[in-house]
Amino acid sequence: METESKLLSWYFMTTELTEEEFKSTFGNKMIDVTDSAEPVLDIWPYVKQLNEQGIVADSVLNDERVEHVYRTDTSIFDHVLLSGSNSNQYAVVVVDLNGCKITGHYLLDLTSEYDL
Repeated sequence: METESKLLSWYFMTTELTEEEFKSTFGNKMIDVTDSAEPVLDIWPYVKQLNEQGIVADSVLNDERVEHVYRTDTSIFDHVLLSGSNSNQYAVVVVDLNGCKITGHYLLDLTSEYDL
């Protein structure tokens, strides 16, 4: 069982995207699909790794709490926003809809990004 857990941890290794990589996953328009999006894959093993790294809180993981989901206008990527450790901070899990895989995550700080 321990070997299986280690294999799963390796399989779901997290990848922090650079600002450039993150911005390359935007479309011309991002559409809020929070209320209508159907998951194409289970992000929670990945989020568990983010939790173990201290990026998302236990409550986010345990409650599987998603704040927002934004989709590119071309339906190529979903940006799944999870509450971060501070106000106006999010861990954004980027999901490649065509490849049915997680591209990585980006730590979005709205306070510094938009001078809030």
